[in-house]
Amino acid sequence: MDLGLRGRRALVVGSSSGIGASIVKMLASEGAEVIIHGRSAESAQSVRKDIEGAGGKASVVLARLDDTADIERMANEARAIGDIDILVNCAGAGSSTLRWFDVPLERWHHQIQFSLMYVVQIIRELAPPMRDRGWGRILNVSSGAGFRPSAYGPEYAAAKLGLHTLAVSLSAELGDSGVTVNTLTSGLVLTENTMNTMTKRAAERGFTETGAALEKRVTKEMWPVPLGRAGRLEELAATACFLVSEPAGYITGAALRVDGGSSGFVN
Repeated sequence: MDLGLRGRRALVVGSSSGIGASIVKMLASEGAEVIIHGRSAESAQSVRKDIEGAGGKASVVLARLDDTADIERMANEARAIGDIDILVNCAGAGSSTLRWFDVPLERWHHQIQFSLMYVVQIIRELAPPMRDRGWGRILNVSSGAGFRPSAYGPEYAAAKLGLHTLAVSLSAELGDSGVTVNTLTSGLVLTENTMNTMTKRAAERGFTETGAALEKRVTKEMWPVPLGRAGRLEELAATACFLVSEPAGYITGAALRVDGGSSGFVN
C-alpha cells in the first residue's frame, strides 16, 4: 500500500529514543522528510545518522518540554525548515514504581506538563497552518494505563487519558478542514524504559526469570496481555504511519489500541 507520505514533512516530538525513534525512522523510510526532537543532541543525532544512512532526509530540533518558551522556539525552528504536514506527539515517559500517596505533588505538575500540556501548546502552534493549507495529520501517542490505571504511577495515567479527549475535541474543531486528529494507545512495549520498570517491579515480586522468560511471566501474572507478549517498536511505528497516511483520511477523533488486547473492551 502506498501511504502517500513521500514529500510530506513530519515533526515527531519525543523521537530521540523508544517508540518515537521507531516512528520517525519508519516515516523516513516511507519517503517523508522528518524532524527529530529530543533533549539530548547525542541521542537525536544518532537517530538522524541512522535515517540518513538509510537514504532518508532528517533534521534535528532540541527542546525541553517543561519550558513553554523552549516549546515555542522548537515550533519556530521546525517551521523554518518548512511547512509541517504531520505532527506526532510521542513524549511523556512514565514510571509506575511509586504508589498514589508516594507521588509528590510536583511530580503531578511535571507529568501533566510533560505528557499533556506540551501537546496543547505545540498543536496551537502548528495546527492552524495545516488547516489553512487544507491537509494535515496530528497523532498523539497515549497509553493503555489511562484506561486501566493502578495505584502505581497515577499521574502518568491521568495525563495520558487527557490526550484522548483532546483529540476528540480538536477533531470536532477542525471539522472538514482536511486535518485529522487521532490517538494511538500503546500497551506494554519493549522499550528501554519499560524493561527497566518491568525488571524492578518483577524483582519486588521475587521473579527470577530473565529475557523472554521474564516477558512471558510478566505478561501472564503482572501486566496481563492476552497475546502473551509485549509489543515491539516496529508494530507501534507501522500503526502510527498508517494513521498519518493519505489512506487514513476518513479516520479522525479515534483512539486505536495497539496493546495485545490488554485494555479489553474499553476504548
